[in-house]
Amino acid sequence: MNISITTPTKRHALSFFLFSLLSLIFFHPNSFAQSFSALPPDITVAQDSTGDFSNITAALASLENTDSDRIIIFIRDGVYTEQILINRPNVTLRGESRKGTRIEYDIPRRHPEQEPAALGRGVVNIFADGIILENLTIENTYPFRRHTFALFGRGTLTLTQNCDFIAEGNDTVALWARGGGLYYHANCHFQGNIDYLCPRGWAYVTNSTFYEVDTRAALWHDGGKDPRKKLVIKDSFFDGAKNYALGRYPRDSQFYLISCRFSANTQDILDTNAPDKPTDDFRWGRRAFFHDCHREGGDAPWHANNLQEAAGAPAPKEITAAWTFDGRWDPERTDAPTVTEVRIAAPDRVVEVVFSEPVTVRGNPVLKTKKGQQLRWTEVNGTNTLTFALLNPNDIPASLTVEGGTIFASLPTTHPRLADLQLKPVTKKANRKKR
Repeated sequence: MNISITTPTKRHALSFFLFSLLSLIFFHPNSFAQSFSALPPDITVAQDSTGDFSNITAALASLENTDSDRIIIFIRDGVYTEQILINRPNVTLRGESRKGTRIEYDIPRRHPEQEPAALGRGVVNIFADGIILENLTIENTYPFRRHTFALFGRGTLTLTQNCDFIAEGNDTVALWARGGGLYYHANCHFQGNIDYLCPRGWAYVTNSTFYEVDTRAALWHDGGKDPRKKLVIKDSFFDGAKNYALGRYPRDSQFYLISCRFSANTQDILDTNAPDKPTDDFRWGRRAFFHDCHREGGDAPWHANNLQEAAGAPAPKEITAAWTFDGRWDPERTDAPTVTEVRIAAPDRVVEVVFSEPVTVRGNPVLKTKKGQQLRWTEVNGTNTLTFALLNPNDIPASLTVEGGTIFASLPTTHPRLADLQLKPVTKKANRKKR
């Protein structure tokens, strides 16, 4: 079993050793099995100049921010002392190894005038949708307990897997899309001080480990203005300093903890901020739901099973990523994008192959016709439609293949989803008006 945990300081060394040992006991090895993307990278970053770029910032700067196809950036092992801004959608940062690929930065610096301008609050800053981070470590190396964001974001549809997020201060992972975003974390490690995992909106975490470096509250959730917002954590292990609080209520929140394990140091979610009467920030009262959670040294009443009190009284098996996101995103889906329609636009005789969702093209798609013609792709990438030109009169498309590549779903999921290229019967669009 591969549980990757970064020891924060010598002061925590013994606690962390016990934490790692307990994690190995509580979790079955198969629960951490990961299948990382088999898709080849588009860009390689290597500090020894054997890749396309020697730093991550330069690789990201080479991208066209208006494009929407998925770009995979492979980062070879090394310590990258950079503050990163991702403002182009559908980018994957994939490390060579979880321990070996490290993105580090000291924020806030002791000399604020030296900080890079307008990059964001964190070491890695996400200002676009559909970002994937996998197989790497992000650490804010600022040594004091202030707000020390490792991962900060305003985008939605953010997916992380097999990552460590490390800080000594507050708000280690703060994904704060305006109005609330959708965030998925699998096989990750979270470490920090108060509110070190603090999503706004909808978040799902599975097969992960948590460590609170102080006696403050580990979890925070902004569930305001929409009662469906929730933070769901399944099959995960929590530890920290003696008598630390599992979470707190600064505003409306909704916590689901399913089949989790707590060390003996773990205490209940704090309600110290909650008012006696409803307010704009506290409309729905305490919403902390547990099922099959256990605490080292003996269970406590505060984590007793109470799913029947949640809205809709969901059964444990219903609580999945898709359920968490209210059906708007399923990052664990495995179905293939399919062709839903093939259209011929007259008089230009342009052929449009429409897929069930946005797709990314790698290689050279070739549309072959019934009479043997091979139509050229127009290179419009990242949408749900591939366009080919020009079809001869009295001919129809017959098959779609890809030379030297593949077509796959652009949306972030835990596994790549290659497209099914089987064509549908042809339909004709209305004639375009001549100018």
